[in-house]
Amino acid sequence: MQKIFAVLAVLLLAGCSTTENTHTDSQCIGQMTTEEAYGHLNPERFTIQVLALTEERQADVRNYINHIQGQQPIWVNWKKSSSGRWYAVIYGDFATKDEAKAVIDRLPEAVRQQGPFIRSFAEVQSDKQTDVFRLR
Repeated sequence: MQKIFAVLAVLLLAGCSTTENTHTDSQCIGQMTTEEAYGHLNPERFTIQVLALTEERQADVRNYINHIQGQQPIWVNWKKSSSGRWYAVIYGDFATKDEAKAVIDRLPEAVRQQGPFIRSFAEVQSDKQTDVFRLR
């Protein structure tokens, strides 16, 4: 039951709709598994993890997402670990680490202060214990 409330909280805080008839471009694309979200992506490409938050700070997710402009995809991964529930926000699909690094350098200061770092999609795909919400 707690998981359902946590999922709904992320959706609402990120500006997502849970009903299809109210979906807009700024709302979430939907909930999916790790395989559904990332399985089709080239594992040799890269993304940026811009934020990782505990469940207690889930309200911060929307704040950080609002700072990230552009058309690159944004995913919120929800997972349970031995230390509690976590939300990780990853951003973009980049061909090289250098391309991702250049994007990090252009992120707003509020986002860069959180210490974004580059991950390969191979790493992201290997984390099977997540529920993923693609926001754009």
